[in-house]
Amino acid sequence: MNRIFKNYEVTLRDEPVYSRNSADNPRAYIHEYCRSDEYQHVSAHGASVRENDETLASAILLGVGGATGVNENSVAFDGESLYMASGDALYSLSLPSLELNWCVKVDFATCFGVFWLQDRNCLLTWGELEIGCYTQTGEKMWSSSGPDIFTEGLELHEDIATVTDFNGDVHNINLSNGAISSANT
Repeated sequence: MNRIFKNYEVTLRDEPVYSRNSADNPRAYIHEYCRSDEYQHVSAHGASVRENDETLASAILLGVGGATGVNENSVAFDGESLYMASGDALYSLSLPSLELNWCVKVDFATCFGVFWLQDRNCLLTWGELEIGCYTQTGEKMWSSSGPDIFTEGLELHEDIATVTDFNGDVHNINLSNGAISSANT
């Protein structure tokens, strides 16, 4: 998946066979980040930054917790930093160097995606068990959990996020304070 941020082309890819400290990896990365070295990673997401056909930086994000894959919601950009979901965590990386600003666990299991809410100046994370709101420095503002896992989709509206759980039940989450209510009426 390729995206353009500022003048940089950012490429994200799943690296399912990536192994730490191995010379047999399909690609080499300048930086390697993992939220916790206590666990074996279950996901590996590669990122590279190019400008004018020159690679400026690359990083591999090793996710622990639940497995994730690269998707359209795996990355968000606030004009300065990239925010990437991998495993149970959210990573903040400087652009274009891909140096790690911070990493925080945002869900007990898996983080499916991250969204930059420019009008609110915050990040929204879509996790399997939690929807969370974070500052640009990784501080949690609020989080909400539902009666079942949030695996079936998330839609953003002006003041709410609508999320569907495994049972097909729809929930509205107030973006100001995280209050959750059922939308099934």
